[in-house]
Amino acid sequence: STSRFGRRRPYIVGSTVCSVLCLAVIGWTRELAGGRATLAVYLAVVAFYFLDFAVNCLQASLRALIVDVLPASRQDAGTAWASRMIGIGNVVGFLMGFLDLVRLLPFLGSTHMQVLTTIASAVLGATVAVTCYFTSETPLLQPSLSSSDDNLQAFRALFTSLHALPTVIKRIFRIQLFAWIGWFPFLFYGTTYVADLYVAAHSSDGGTDAELMERGTRAGSLAMFVQAVVSLGSSMVLPLFTYSAATGSLQPPPPPAGSISVFERGMRALLAVRARVAVSLPTMWAISLGIASSAMMLTLVTSTVAMASVLLAVCGISWAVAMWVPFSMIGETIRGGSDRTLGRQQMHAAPGGGSDYVQVAMGDIPLEVIDSHSEDGSGQEPDLDARPPSEPAELSAGTILGVHNVFIVIPQFITAFASSLIFAVFEHLQGTAPDAAGGQHARQIALVISLGGLSAGVAVYLSWQLRRLA
Repeated sequence: STSRFGRRRPYIVGSTVCSVLCLAVIGWTRELAGGRATLAVYLAVVAFYFLDFAVNCLQASLRALIVDVLPASRQDAGTAWASRMIGIGNVVGFLMGFLDLVRLLPFLGSTHMQVLTTIASAVLGATVAVTCYFTSETPLLQPSLSSSDDNLQAFRALFTSLHALPTVIKRIFRIQLFAWIGWFPFLFYGTTYVADLYVAAHSSDGGTDAELMERGTRAGSLAMFVQAVVSLGSSMVLPLFTYSAATGSLQPPPPPAGSISVFERGMRALLAVRARVAVSLPTMWAISLGIASSAMMLTLVTSTVAMASVLLAVCGISWAVAMWVPFSMIGETIRGGSDRTLGRQQMHAAPGGGSDYVQVAMGDIPLEVIDSHSEDGSGQEPDLDARPPSEPAELSAGTILGVHNVFIVIPQFITAFASSLIFAVFEHLQGTAPDAAGGQHARQIALVISLGGLSAGVAVYLSWQLRRLA
């Protein structure tokens, strides 16, 4: 955006407002529909679709903001902290699912969903307000397009410029496509999978079907809560044992100049061990995808709630990495962290002046701007989207992250179609026998999750190959 409020703020604020409105519709669907069940269903579906769109727009804008304001050497730390915040949100969100919010906060709504959406809207608005207020942005100085058919030219420029993306980014997109085909079945059906296993194991305990399913759902929610806690812990620890292309491999501390205390000696020993075991970002990504792929495929041979819960918890390690590493690598590549990850082209003289420029995916940035920006605490970022007038339009940082989002969203449709087809085939072949309904459905979900694990296995191979470039 060329708005005086900044390049990202208008999109951040707009998508936040849309998200809050959608949450309000979801929370008060029955009231808005006036008791008409069919209208309530349509309102909820439309609101969820718009919410999905708004959240994706918000995420892409916030990720682009991280790229804008942090130098390449800090991209890894920035995305790691974003992963930690996501982890905290997941833990708090699942925890609120266990609480009786209507009894605790009756003034926020008359149903659990109303209270939950109100809290989510308030937290989202507050955190976005803090981010927009304290983050310094430089408005885009030169719009990419100015003719009357801007939209058509924008789409044409998007598709014609994709081939010019750095090899690292194109490979990350490919990995994300296969990785998220694995992640979506886990996210969609993880709770239901544990719940169905619980129903199958306790069908003879007595009680109504509704009570049994309620206990099963609670068991599934507990498993996902544990997964969120593991993910949060992993996001705190794993970044300490990785290094990026921009920062280089970790080095052990130099020998001490004189005598040191026992505590200092212990800390130096820990730092030395950390330097020896630290791995690169692509290696960490490949290992985490291997863990997720194995856990997903093991659901085929799992028949107990405890084992299924363990598998879901193990996936929390990989989920923390998925929310951190690919975004860090994209940010480093865009910002120009190192020759290995960027495929940096030769420098050339700026038109009409003596400044040197380095060609990157989003346009030309003066080298002196890159050198002066960084860790001096000024908070001002170089104009990533600006370029000399003679240069052709290229993909901006925001556009690259938007395309990256597409490669995350496409697997959602692939997964939804494939899982619906699998469930329909099983329902046609087996029917729905009441005495084994829970066990049958659990096996069907396990098949869907394990097929996602196979796709994640392809992502493991691709991410392992990525180590050669990064």
